[in-house]
Amino acid sequence: MEQLPIVRPGERVVARSDGKGGLILGVEKIKGREFAASAECSGYVLDARLLMDVLGSLKMPGSWFQVWCKLVALQNANRADDQIRAAARGFVKTNQRDLQARCDLSAASVNEASQFFAHIGWVRSPKRGILQLNPWLTVAGTSGEQEKWQKLWNDAKGPACVIPHPGYPTEWRQAREAEKKAAEAARRKEKVVMLRRRRPATKASA
Repeated sequence: MEQLPIVRPGERVVARSDGKGGLILGVEKIKGREFAASAECSGYVLDARLLMDVLGSLKMPGSWFQVWCKLVALQNANRADDQIRAAARGFVKTNQRDLQARCDLSAASVNEASQFFAHIGWVRSPKRGILQLNPWLTVAGTSGEQEKWQKLWNDAKGPACVIPHPGYPTEWRQAREAEKKAAEAARRKEKVVMLRRRRPATKASA
């Protein structure tokens, strides 16, 4: 898939359901800060209602939804706290242990959720302890800042954001489990070389 294009300041590509399971794309002026999401084959949108509709339709564990909500909440874009901001605007400073505490979840639950959202291109980790939420998915700044963050994402070859269908979380989990089983089976088939046991030395009789 090609990299997502830069959205011109003040504009957005929007998508609306055609009522048959597809999307109809259009272009309009941005009226305010909104969320954004992209379809794997149909492009991307900046539409809070569509994103919440997607999240509400996904058959995923509640713990995943918790993690995503906390990540979005941490992406504070107010200029008033620039002096005390832990990460640059448009980025989030957090880690697995911090998310565990904020969400009151196990390490396994947070890790699985983080891997899933990274897999579908909703978040990337530019460096240890710092995350960038996909700027097409979470617009937390002016159009100029959005353009800057989109460029940073593209320059880092960040993954294209996709809108998964409701059953995709289950399919992703099943695929991961199949990969683990295949790797385990391959490991068991590896040829084991038995080392010859050395006979204990016998003492010469007097």
